[in-house]
Amino acid sequence: MKRTIIFSVLALTLMMFCQSAFAWDYYVNGIYYRKVTQQLPGGGCGETILIVVNNDYENTYSGDVVIPESETINGESYRVTYIGSEAFYGCMNLTSVTLPNTIVNIGYHSFANCPLLEYLEIPAGMQQINSNAFSFCEELDYIFIHDIEPFFLWDDAFADINDHVHIIVPCNCIEAFEAAEEWQGIQLYDDCGNVGIGETETVTMSVYPNPASETITIEAEGPVTIVDMMGRTVKALSMDDKQTLNVKELPSGFYFVKAGEVVKKVLVE
Repeated sequence: MKRTIIFSVLALTLMMFCQSAFAWDYYVNGIYYRKVTQQLPGGGCGETILIVVNNDYENTYSGDVVIPESETINGESYRVTYIGSEAFYGCMNLTSVTLPNTIVNIGYHSFANCPLLEYLEIPAGMQQINSNAFSFCEELDYIFIHDIEPFFLWDDAFADINDHVHIIVPCNCIEAFEAAEEWQGIQLYDDCGNVGIGETETVTMSVYPNPASETITIEAEGPVTIVDMMGRTVKALSMDDKQTLNVKELPSGFYFVKAGEVVKKVLVE
């Protein structure tokens, strides 16, 4: 209870600003921003930051969107630290969003109703994800979280996607996340192949080397699939021991190897 209260106070503090602007203030390199100045807990004004927003309409963004760590506006540089509420809501043709390490807050319904979004990485340093951030993202299969300790989740942060999404935390961090009150009841996996509480089927898999440049060897039993970052299946296997695959023809990038409910992320160089 004490931890929840502390996080609630933090969340409220983060949303207090010395000035506020409705809608968007700037459009820079394909991204709409609102500029705000944070209010310090003891009074006074702190850093002026940028919040990613939309242009007052659904379906603002499409394709692959890359959010920068900072933008320069009128000769001044500002960090991009928030994904605003409903920033990407209803973006029917949005396929991916790359978030910078400066992002600390993902707003209410920020990625909701994005039917083509299949993969998202949550950078280390995240402080909170708000309610229904990913609602109705039917194809969202993988959320990779890079914090080694749990951050605050509002109620229903992963509503409507719990039945199919793989929320993957750093290796051997599952117990810490599951011990946090707001993370209880969420099925978790880690990127060394461990599955959290609630998983009834035991599946083991090894994938090496990682990174790989010429071949990868997979040790597993049963169906194995390899998918790219867009969720497209590049290889489907039926295995009873181990198999070595040539990956020289694959484009460089990250791939996911899945056996049962075990998912491992592999870099092909």
